[in-house]
Amino acid sequence: MSSFFSGLLGRKAAIADDTAGVEKPAIVYDSIPRLEPAPDMPIEPTPEATPEELQAIEVVSAQRTKLLAGLPAEPLDDGPLFDASAWLTTTRILIYVRACKGDAQQAAVRLRDTLEWHCTYRPHAITPASMREEGATGKMFINGYDQSGRPLLYMFPHLENTSDAAVHLRYIVFTMEQAIRSMPVGVTKLTIVIDASLFSPLARTVPLSTAREFLSVLEKHYPDRLGTALVLSPPAYFVMFYRIVAPFIDPVTKSKIAFVDVKGVKGRGRKEGDWVDVRELVRPDMLQSEAGGDWMYKYCQDAYWPVLERMYNAAFSRTSVTSGEH
Repeated sequence: MSSFFSGLLGRKAAIADDTAGVEKPAIVYDSIPRLEPAPDMPIEPTPEATPEELQAIEVVSAQRTKLLAGLPAEPLDDGPLFDASAWLTTTRILIYVRACKGDAQQAAVRLRDTLEWHCTYRPHAITPASMREEGATGKMFINGYDQSGRPLLYMFPHLENTSDAAVHLRYIVFTMEQAIRSMPVGVTKLTIVIDASLFSPLARTVPLSTAREFLSVLEKHYPDRLGTALVLSPPAYFVMFYRIVAPFIDPVTKSKIAFVDVKGVKGRGRKEGDWVDVRELVRPDMLQSEAGGDWMYKYCQDAYWPVLERMYNAAFSRTSVTSGEH
């Protein structure tokens, strides 16, 4: 799996511009991002806990004091401090219970691991200012919501602009935290939109070690957060490669991966094998045009970053992290 995602996150190969000299009509783009849900936006809330899951939640909740005891101390700097007690909500316990297929003891172990990770890695203290260079090109950002009210996380691997693996990972974590803050109440998953149109097996890719660490962090500390992964316009050899590795992908994860033919007809109006009609999953006026929607949005960091900073500052206006219900 690491090689699959490593290849997907690789950089594009050089592409010749065969449109030079052709005059095109001017397009007026919107540059204001949508990072907060509209009050009347329909959502599909996380299903309520089953009787068996409620039992598992009770078992984990009974260990609350033990889970919160003796956590690593955070450094005393200007960043917000992690409020572990506020973070450990019933909703989060349910997420881990489901990720562990109802095993309460395993969920408790994993929750303790994530609580310690929050104190040492400190994702809440990764500021927009420290990630500004990573966000310069628009290689990964949150913008809009799908039909279920899940935030859309766009990824454009061909816009990669830095090479520090540790910083790459921090930017992924920073973006995941932003996605969670953008979720409407009752929503706990996100939809990833990955542009694979420029994927090349010959392009330089993320090292396998980095890909493994990336997947490890998502699995350990952001379990059961993926609603759907929409892969845009994948080349034929990408689809062939995917089908080779698909038998080794967890069936639940595999069921969440779908291909989108942005300019063609595969899956249009219906599900066709691995292909879906993206406009049935995301409202056209909420979906960026390069993903097959009607929204003529163009990423501009000077417009995006102030909105992001306001959201971050509002979330951490006090010295400790507020929990929310995500």
